[in-house]
Amino acid sequence: MLDTRKVGSYISKLRKEKDWTQMELADRLNVSHQAVSKWERGESLPDLGTLMNIGQAFSVSVDELMNGGAEREGSVYVHNLGRIVKGISEDRREEVAEMINAGEADMDELIEVAPLLRASELAAVTEKVDKSLFNHDMIVRLAPFVETEVLDELVLQSMEENVDLELIGKLAPFVSSKALGDMLDKAVTEGGDFDAIVRLAPFVERAALDRLVLQAREDGVELEQIGKLAPFVSREALWNLLDKAVTDKVDSDTVIKLAPFIGREHVDKLIERAVDEDLEWEFVVRLAPFCSRSMLNQLAERVKEGELDSSRLVSLAPFIDREVLSRIIDRMDMSKFAPETIAELAPFVDKGTLSKWIQGLLVK
Repeated sequence: MLDTRKVGSYISKLRKEKDWTQMELADRLNVSHQAVSKWERGESLPDLGTLMNIGQAFSVSVDELMNGGAEREGSVYVHNLGRIVKGISEDRREEVAEMINAGEADMDELIEVAPLLRASELAAVTEKVDKSLFNHDMIVRLAPFVETEVLDELVLQSMEENVDLELIGKLAPFVSSKALGDMLDKAVTEGGDFDAIVRLAPFVERAALDRLVLQAREDGVELEQIGKLAPFVSREALWNLLDKAVTDKVDSDTVIKLAPFIGREHVDKLIERAVDEDLEWEFVVRLAPFCSRSMLNQLAERVKEGELDSSRLVSLAPFIDREVLSRIIDRMDMSKFAPETIAELAPFVDKGTLSKWIQGLLVK
């Protein structure tokens, strides 16, 4: 890539040899003296037209100017920059592409001038260049300068046979979300490193990630791995995974980790399934912080009706409103409660209810 400091330093050298001030050079080029100052400090580069005018002002070629005055025969000298710049500035972009296809110039030289080109100018050339001339390194170097649609085409074509997740990681900020989603779908199917896929999630549309997680599960990726994508996928997609996971009796720890991401409505459904299918009560208790109050109240009512053992009310007590818990217990036959159960419930009820219990125990 062009060394802006080297180019700027050379412009400064040429100006001083002419004994011109920055203002005088700016007037000759019809630009501001601040622009000249930025070039000479290596903070920016002139546009194509101005670059050619600078060459004329100092009687040097664009090649010499863009190489920062380096020796033409030196190993760091980049040839054909002037021809490429002149062709593009004169709107002869197809000729520039033909020059590259014929081997008269190469892609590296086009990439060198990319920072000076508009995205549309660069696209007009790259679209006509033989795609077999692009390698992964060239695509990465072009990415910040080329139009998204053109970059998508280059990347998708380069990965027709297999997906390179390391390359995708470098290109993720520049390609479209759709193209990125398509590549990740292919990576999952090919069994690519799932952690690398997770790192790319912030760049992918939610709908694409929803499809990806469902496909990953079908392809046998462990739910724990898929769970790393939970912050980026929809609640519905996660619910579809967890609903099936409960049926398949997947490790409950993994299901609990995903509970915060699926919403209270879906957690309520998980709890209903767990109770109806008589799964371990510990699973229900661990879901309690993420479910709705109405679901907790329903569970407490089921204890009151005798559908659930009274001891289970103790494990739910920290999550139930104190007034609701007191009201439910007031309507229950406390004689059926073991003293230990009453003692465990005591911190979660109001003083009036607790006083009634103590009186009942004394009478008993």
